[in-house]
Amino acid sequence: MLDDVDWLRFSSAVDTSFQVANRQQFFVWTQSAVQGLVPHQILLCGIRDPAGPGLRMLHFTASRYFRQEHFDTVSDPRGGLLKPLSILCSDRDPAIVFSPSPGSQLAERQLDALVTGNELQNLAASMVYGVDGQLEAFYGFSRVPAAFDVRLRRLIALMVPHLHSTLVRVLAQEREAAVPAEGLGDRLITQRQVEILLLIKEGKTNAEIAGVLDCSPWTIKNHIQNILRRLKTNNRAHALVVAMRMGILRPD
Repeated sequence: MLDDVDWLRFSSAVDTSFQVANRQQFFVWTQSAVQGLVPHQILLCGIRDPAGPGLRMLHFTASRYFRQEHFDTVSDPRGGLLKPLSILCSDRDPAIVFSPSPGSQLAERQLDALVTGNELQNLAASMVYGVDGQLEAFYGFSRVPAAFDVRLRRLIALMVPHLHSTLVRVLAQEREAAVPAEGLGDRLITQRQVEILLLIKEGKTNAEIAGVLDCSPWTIKNHIQNILRRLKTNNRAHALVVAMRMGILRPD
């Protein structure tokens, strides 16, 4: 099923995973070492959130067609991918699902509609369950230019545990490295996120903020998503209002 080249690429991907220290490096790793095994343009991740119930949804994409509104739709806990995936994976070992599929189950039709209707094109998804039997995470590869066959299923089964352990480590390091902003006893956001809010207040775009802070626009986008989530806000303007109300920012 797998040849010597596959095993060599797998060994290289596992070895290089230990060098991944942040989300940007995780994205680069998935777009390089992991690509040699499971080619894709979009990686969807859902991982159990230690701060609350449900899964924390993330996406890493090299596709300009997959936009925020598509991600919001497929990651919705009520009408998104997780419900049909959970149904379809309940009796599969390994818990891997391909979409579109020729099946006729309602869950298969719902999954296919989400995939084809939200610029994913296709999906090869794997669920990760903890020792308690509860869903720990899911990883979905989309816009995959490879055949959906036994070989791909085997490669995903091999690679997903290492994807999971790497992302868990990265997110844990982020939490440990987060320094709370001065004066915030509730430790809501980091000092870097306060800097980003100040630049948003000045009317700067993500690209302009990235230039000021010497990082990638993708990093800024992730920071802003975290700010919105932590402040329980819906958009940038709402986040500014809440930040000023809480004393994180000073009104003009």
